[in-house]
Amino acid sequence: MKSSSWFILFLFAAFLGVGTGYMATLILRPGLLPPILRWGSLRQPSTVLMLGVDVVYAQQSGRAIADPRAFNGRSDTIMVGRLDPIRNTVCLLSIPRDTRAMIPGYGTQKINAANALGGPELARQTVSSFLGVPIDHYLVLNVHGLVDLVDELGGITVEIPKRMRYIDWTAKLNIDLRPGFHTLTGNQAMGFVRFRHDALGDIGRVQRQEIFMRAVLDQALKPESWPHIPRLIEIVKSHVLTDMSDAEILSMVTFTRAVPRANQQLVMLPGRFSGTGDWLADEGDVRQIAARLMGSDWPRANKTDVRITIENASTHPDLGRRLARLLRAKGYDVVSVRGLPPGEAARSGMTRIIAQRANRDEAEMVKMDLSGHGEVVAASVGDIQSTVTVVAGDDLEGVVAEFSIR
Repeated sequence: MKSSSWFILFLFAAFLGVGTGYMATLILRPGLLPPILRWGSLRQPSTVLMLGVDVVYAQQSGRAIADPRAFNGRSDTIMVGRLDPIRNTVCLLSIPRDTRAMIPGYGTQKINAANALGGPELARQTVSSFLGVPIDHYLVLNVHGLVDLVDELGGITVEIPKRMRYIDWTAKLNIDLRPGFHTLTGNQAMGFVRFRHDALGDIGRVQRQEIFMRAVLDQALKPESWPHIPRLIEIVKSHVLTDMSDAEILSMVTFTRAVPRANQQLVMLPGRFSGTGDWLADEGDVRQIAARLMGSDWPRANKTDVRITIENASTHPDLGRRLARLLRAKGYDVVSVRGLPPGEAARSGMTRIIAQRANRDEAEMVKMDLSGHGEVVAASVGDIQSTVTVVAGDDLEGVVAEFSIR
C-alpha cells in the first residue's frame, strides 16, 4: 500500500476515534466538555424570568373549575435564572412573591401581582427594574405543567425537612408528607412547593422550592433522564407560555444538564418581614445579589461581617456549642446555636456549609477554617437571618475536639 494511502487511513481512523470519543462524552459525560464544544448547547449568557402561576378558576355552570391552560394568575413562584456558558454556571435567584416592588403603572405592591395585572411582559419589566439587570426571556408555567413534568421523569426525590399536613378542598390541595427522603409524584411535588403553612409562610415555601429545584437539577444530570427530553419539551409547549423558540429551550436544557453541581447556585432574595407580612428587601442587598447573579465579583467580607448560625445535626449533643467557640475564636460572628427544629429530618453525616446570599466565597472561607470539612451549598435553606448556616455533622467532631484540647 502506498504511503499516501496509509496516511489517509491513519487520518480516517484518527477522526473516527476523536468523533466516537466526542459523541460518547457528549452523551455520557457532557460536563467534561467545555460549553463551547457541546453540540446544540447555549453559546451566550442568557437571563430568564421563570414564573409559576397560581391556579386560575373559570366559572362553568355556576361552579369554579380550574383552568389548566390559564397563565394570567398571580405568580406563586418567581425565579430569575442566569445561564452563563462562559463561566459554565447556572444561578437561580428566588424572589418571594410577597416582596414589595414598584410595578410600572400600578404603584408599589406585592411583586407577584405584576403577571396578573399585565402578563409576563409586565412581570419581566417589573423584575428587571427591581433588580437593575436586563432579562432576555420569560417562561410561565402553570401548576398542571409541574405535575406532568415530574410524572414524566418518574418522580423527583427530595428530602422532606418536616411534617407537612394541609388540606384545602377549594384550592384542590391535599398535602400529607413526612420527614425524610421520598420520591414525589407530580401531585405530591405540587403540594411540596406550594405548602406555606408554617412559621415562615412564603419564605419557607421559597426554601422548599430551592430544595425541589436542586433535586430537579440533580435528576437532569442522570443519563436515564435524557431520553425524556423530547417529551419534556412537548409538556413545556402545552403548559408553558414563553417567548423562546423550541431551539432556544433545547439549547438551555442541553447546557444546564452538563453544569456540575459545584457551579449551580440557588439563592433567595434577602430581606425582612414588614409589619403587614410583606417581604422588604434592602436596596444594597438587592444590588449585591444582582451583581453576583450576573457574575460580577464582590469584595470579600471580613470575618466579623459573616453572621453564622450553627445547626447541630450530629450525634454529639454539645457539638454545636463547642463549634461556636471555635468559630468565634477564628473571628466570626456566631449569632445562634441550635439543634434541628422539632420534626425536621436528622442528618448526622457530612457537614453542610450553606451560603445564604450567593456568597460562596464566605462559605468557602468558613470551610477552610474548619480544616476543609463540609460541603458548600449555595442556597437559602438555612437560617434566613444569617449569611452562612453551618449544619454540623459528625465529621466535625475531630476538628472541634482538637481545638478544645489546645
